[in-house]
Amino acid sequence: MKIWSEDKDMETYHEMEEELIRRHHGEVAVFCEGKLIAIGKTIKEAVEAAKKRTENRNFFVRELYTVKEQAECILYHVCSVKQPEPFH
Repeated sequence: MKIWSEDKDMETYHEMEEELIRRHHGEVAVFCEGKLIAIGKTIKEAVEAAKKRTENRNFFVRELYTVKEQAECILYHVCSVKQPEPFH
């Protein structure tokens, strides 16, 4: 059973994840209908390339970082956000 069997783009990403991170670490990949359709240095660059190829269809955008890097980034931002003062 495939974990993402209901989402072709997620399934394709997970099948290609290791190779994409190895070859395009830090870049952005865009998928549409289960196919890799664009890779760019920035989200803007990747999305612009994808728009030209998708004819207004929905697509899936993924930054190419390891799971550890993603978790560290999330934790950094969560821990560095100043918590609001309690309401008295």
